[in-house]
Amino acid sequence: MNSFLTPTLINEGLLAVAGLFGGVSVSFFWQPRKLQQHSRFIAGVIIGSISMCAAFALGGFTARWLKIDLNEADATLGLGYIVGAISNGLIVWLANFFRRHEQKDIFDVAGELKKRVSRERSSAAGSTSRKQSGD
Repeated sequence: MNSFLTPTLINEGLLAVAGLFGGVSVSFFWQPRKLQQHSRFIAGVIIGSISMCAAFALGGFTARWLKIDLNEADATLGLGYIVGAISNGLIVWLANFFRRHEQKDIFDVAGELKKRVSRERSSAAGSTSRKQSGD
Protein backbone atom coordinates (compact mmCIF):
# COMPACT_ATOMS: atom_id res chain seq x y z
CA MET A 1 0.00 0.00 0.00
CA ASN A 2 2.85 2.38 0.80
CA SER A 3 4.30 1.95 -2.71
CA PHE A 4 0.98 3.05 -4.21
CA LEU A 5 0.34 5.90 -1.80
CA THR A 6 3.62 7.76 -2.32
CA PRO A 7 3.32 8.34 -6.11
CA THR A 8 -0.33 9.35 -5.67
CA LEU A 9 0.57 11.93 -3.05
CA ILE A 10 3.40 13.26 -5.23
CA ASN A 11 1.07 13.57 -8.22
CA GLU A 12 -1.61 15.33 -6.15
CA GLY A 13 1.04 17.66 -4.75
CA LEU A 14 2.24 18.47 -8.27
CA LEU A 15 -1.35 19.18 -9.32
CA ALA A 16 -1.85 21.52 -6.36
CA VAL A 17 1.42 23.42 -6.92
CA ALA A 18 0.72 23.80 -10.65
CA GLY A 19 -2.83 24.94 -9.82
CA LEU A 20 -1.38 27.57 -7.52
CA PHE A 21 0.77 28.96 -10.34
CA GLY A 22 -2.15 28.81 -12.77
CA GLY A 23 -4.42 30.76 -10.44
CA VAL A 24 -1.78 33.31 -9.54
CA SER A 25 -0.95 33.94 -13.20
CA VAL A 26 -4.61 34.74 -13.92
CA SER A 27 -4.91 36.88 -10.80
CA PHE A 28 -2.14 39.22 -11.98
CA PHE A 29 -4.49 40.43 -14.70
CA TRP A 30 -7.97 39.81 -13.32
CA GLN A 31 -9.17 40.06 -9.72
CA PRO A 32 -12.61 40.40 -8.19
CA ARG A 33 -13.28 43.91 -6.95
CA LYS A 34 -14.20 42.53 -3.53
CA LEU A 35 -10.65 41.23 -3.05
CA GLN A 36 -9.20 44.69 -3.57
CA GLN A 37 -10.51 45.74 -0.17
CA HIS A 38 -8.17 43.21 1.49
CA SER A 39 -4.40 43.35 1.71
CA ARG A 40 -2.36 41.81 -1.11
CA PHE A 41 -1.26 38.98 1.15
CA ILE A 42 -4.81 37.98 2.09
CA ALA A 43 -5.94 38.27 -1.55
CA GLY A 44 -3.04 36.02 -2.56
CA VAL A 45 -3.94 33.46 0.10
CA ILE A 46 -7.57 33.40 -1.07
CA ILE A 47 -6.67 33.09 -4.75
CA GLY A 48 -3.98 30.51 -4.08
CA SER A 49 -6.21 28.35 -1.92
CA ILE A 50 -9.01 28.40 -4.50
CA SER A 51 -6.64 27.39 -7.28
CA MET A 52 -4.81 24.73 -5.27
CA CYS A 53 -8.01 23.16 -3.94
CA ALA A 54 -9.60 23.09 -7.39
CA ALA A 55 -6.54 21.47 -8.95
CA PHE A 56 -6.28 18.98 -6.08
CA ALA A 57 -9.98 18.10 -6.15
CA LEU A 58 -10.66 18.17 -9.89
CA GLY A 59 -7.28 17.14 -11.29
CA GLY A 60 -7.80 13.39 -11.00
CA PHE A 61 -11.30 13.57 -12.46
CA THR A 62 -10.12 15.75 -15.33
CA ALA A 63 -7.15 13.47 -16.00
CA ARG A 64 -9.42 10.42 -16.21
CA TRP A 65 -11.86 12.29 -18.46
CA LEU A 66 -9.05 13.42 -20.80
CA LYS A 67 -7.25 10.05 -20.49
CA ILE A 68 -4.04 11.66 -19.18
CA ASP A 69 -1.55 9.60 -17.20
CA LEU A 70 -0.78 11.45 -13.96
CA ASN A 71 2.42 9.48 -13.49
CA GLU A 72 4.04 11.72 -16.11
CA ALA A 73 5.15 14.88 -14.29
CA ASP A 74 4.92 17.23 -17.28
CA ALA A 75 1.34 16.22 -18.03
CA THR A 76 0.46 16.54 -14.36
CA LEU A 77 1.94 20.03 -14.10
CA GLY A 78 0.23 21.19 -17.29
CA LEU A 79 -3.13 19.85 -16.22
CA GLY A 80 -2.82 21.40 -12.77
CA TYR A 81 -1.89 24.77 -14.26
CA ILE A 82 -4.87 24.75 -16.61
CA VAL A 83 -7.35 23.64 -13.93
CA GLY A 84 -6.03 26.27 -11.49
CA ALA A 85 -6.24 29.04 -14.08
CA ILE A 86 -9.74 28.09 -15.20
CA SER A 87 -11.02 27.76 -11.64
CA ASN A 88 -9.66 31.15 -10.65
CA GLY A 89 -11.01 32.75 -13.82
CA LEU A 90 -14.45 31.26 -13.22
CA ILE A 91 -14.54 32.42 -9.59
CA VAL A 92 -13.47 35.94 -10.58
CA TRP A 93 -16.08 36.11 -13.34
CA LEU A 94 -18.85 34.94 -10.99
CA ALA A 95 -17.77 37.32 -8.21
CA ASN A 96 -17.77 40.31 -10.54
CA PHE A 97 -21.13 39.27 -12.03
CA PHE A 98 -22.77 39.01 -8.62
CA ARG A 99 -21.26 42.30 -7.49
CA ARG A 100 -22.66 44.10 -10.55
CA HIS A 101 -26.12 42.68 -9.89
CA GLU A 102 -26.02 42.97 -6.11
CA GLN A 103 -29.01 45.30 -5.71
CA LYS A 104 -31.19 43.68 -8.37
CA ASP A 105 -33.99 41.19 -7.95
CA ILE A 106 -33.45 37.66 -9.28
CA PHE A 107 -36.13 38.23 -11.93
CA ASP A 108 -34.31 41.34 -13.20
CA VAL A 109 -31.08 39.38 -13.54
CA ALA A 110 -32.86 36.48 -15.27
CA GLY A 111 -34.51 38.89 -17.71
CA GLU A 112 -31.17 40.51 -18.51
CA LEU A 113 -29.58 37.10 -19.13
CA LYS A 114 -32.47 36.09 -21.42
CA LYS A 115 -32.02 39.30 -23.44
CA ARG A 116 -28.30 38.67 -23.83
CA VAL A 117 -28.81 35.04 -24.87
CA SER A 118 -31.47 35.96 -27.43
CA ARG A 119 -29.25 38.77 -28.77
CA GLU A 120 -26.34 36.32 -29.13
CA ARG A 121 -28.53 33.77 -30.87
CA SER A 122 -29.91 36.32 -33.32
CA SER A 123 -26.43 37.65 -34.13
CA ALA A 124 -25.12 34.11 -34.61
CA ALA A 125 -28.08 33.21 -36.84
CA GLY A 126 -27.53 36.41 -38.85
CA SER A 127 -23.88 35.62 -39.44
CA THR A 128 -24.62 32.06 -40.60
CA SER A 129 -27.32 33.25 -43.00
CA ARG A 130 -24.87 35.79 -44.49
CA LYS A 131 -22.26 33.05 -44.96
CA GLN A 132 -24.79 30.85 -46.73
CA SER A 133 -25.88 33.66 -49.06
CA GLY A 134 -22.27 34.28 -50.09
CA ASP A 135 -21.58 37.67 -48.44
